[in-house]
Amino acid sequence: MGAPVPAAGQRQVAKKVPVPTNYRNAVKYVRLAVEQRLNVDAQIEQDKHFRCGRTLVGRVLSNLPKIDALYGQLELATKEPRLDVCMARVLIAELMFGSGRLVGNSRPVECVRQYAEQLQSALATVEANAPAAGQIKEPRFVRLNTSVLNLEGSRRLLQEEQWILVEEQFADYRAFLERVKTLGEAEYLEDFHFADLLVFPHSAKSFWARATHLHGQFVLQNKACLLPTYLLKPTKKSVVLDMCAAPGLKTTHLACLMKNKGRIYAVERCAHRYTTLCQYASEHGVIKTMHRDCLDLTDEQVPGVEFILLDPSCSGSGMLKRQQVPEPMDEPRVYKLAGLQYKLLSHAMNAFPHARRIVYSTCSLYQQENEGVVHGVLRHNGHFRLLDARKEFGKEWLNVGDGDAYPGIGERCLYARTEDDLTIGMFVAVFERCPEGYENEVYRAHEKQKESYERVALRYGITGKEGQQQEQQQQVEDAGAGQEATGKGSKKKAGGKRAAAEPEQQVESASGEADVVQKKRKKKSKQVQEA
Repeated sequence: MGAPVPAAGQRQVAKKVPVPTNYRNAVKYVRLAVEQRLNVDAQIEQDKHFRCGRTLVGRVLSNLPKIDALYGQLELATKEPRLDVCMARVLIAELMFGSGRLVGNSRPVECVRQYAEQLQSALATVEANAPAAGQIKEPRFVRLNTSVLNLEGSRRLLQEEQWILVEEQFADYRAFLERVKTLGEAEYLEDFHFADLLVFPHSAKSFWARATHLHGQFVLQNKACLLPTYLLKPTKKSVVLDMCAAPGLKTTHLACLMKNKGRIYAVERCAHRYTTLCQYASEHGVIKTMHRDCLDLTDEQVPGVEFILLDPSCSGSGMLKRQQVPEPMDEPRVYKLAGLQYKLLSHAMNAFPHARRIVYSTCSLYQQENEGVVHGVLRHNGHFRLLDARKEFGKEWLNVGDGDAYPGIGERCLYARTEDDLTIGMFVAVFERCPEGYENEVYRAHEKQKESYERVALRYGITGKEGQQQEQQQQVEDAGAGQEATGKGSKKKAGGKRAAAEPEQQVESASGEADVVQKKRKKKSKQVQEA
């Protein structure tokens, strides 16, 4: 039986072709991640009807700057106003960075498919103009959860998964990095610096996205994020404060370094991020989570804090996806962030009297958030000093801060840079409480400069009624000293030398009272001569 024929005068309506379910689900999670800035990993894992979700959504989020650049270059917002932005992102990601083809014949799919050649051309332009860091194919770093797995155990598990350990010795860090760049599809390395970190090739990201059965023993964490926790050096049974703890990867690493002994206060203000923090921290009894603003914390609420990790909100300019496409610095936003970072670091130094070591880190490459904040805090807090982070690290590292712009500060701070270290961009500074009676050199120099300014202000820069009164009083005293000098020759010479040493402006600005005294002296001298 054939399809019904429309009656005369009736217009045949084409049946709407639905968008494939996987694309619609991906759009939902991309919207949550981009517009509401939520961590959607847990939701995707619980979605049993979206088994390829982690791959699809991860592909969009990891290439988002490039995708948005393509969307803007082709002016799809103007040319295709009915095409949803998040749907366009998902489809462009699949076409350019995924399988290279789109499924189905729905309107959004057909709409993006017709721009395939233009998208390829635009992508070549974007990648050609990308900075050096944006062209790096970063490796997949994996940290061992040493609470449940040691290095030998990890070797057995990975051997069962058909991974081959490259057992080579390297003369230096650069030689290690060159070997990382040439890792085979099934090879991996144990890290040059950290015994609990493994390095896999870039292609291994798809394996670790699927290997959910290993996520309890292994943690997907970038190498640069281990720098702050290792440099904090918390001892077993110590008390640690993680002031901006979410999502919790650094917090759980601290728990592993402390052998799950002592106490870690993990603080987070944002409700959504606090939920994620609690999920990560649930397996570590040493961690106590706190949903509150760390600026309101007092020593009574977190008693006995000795070590503080501060990794605050920042511009994120060191994140890999931010480096894919050049973007100008948002100066007003960076200025506000630097102000918040200064407040947080100052609070860490002053609110907890037992704190003896503080590590400050950001995933930003802007000096305003890094060396600038460190300089400002040291200038106003003399009781903490900046340690040489490279010496504290104790191993070879390639990049430090800008010692020319910030002498005495820049060269003591560490940077992780994507183009050199194959990691995200990271900044780390290490502070230590000064011994009793000692103040850091930046604070001393600032105080000395303040005293100098105050002396200059008192001498030349005082204005207003009070300043005028002090100036007139000084002039009267000077005039009186000159009158006393007329009766004694030796004092007259001394007074003449002093007057000659005074600035010319002060001589010209003598008050009327001094003029009267001088006239009386001349009149008296004339009367003596006539007698």
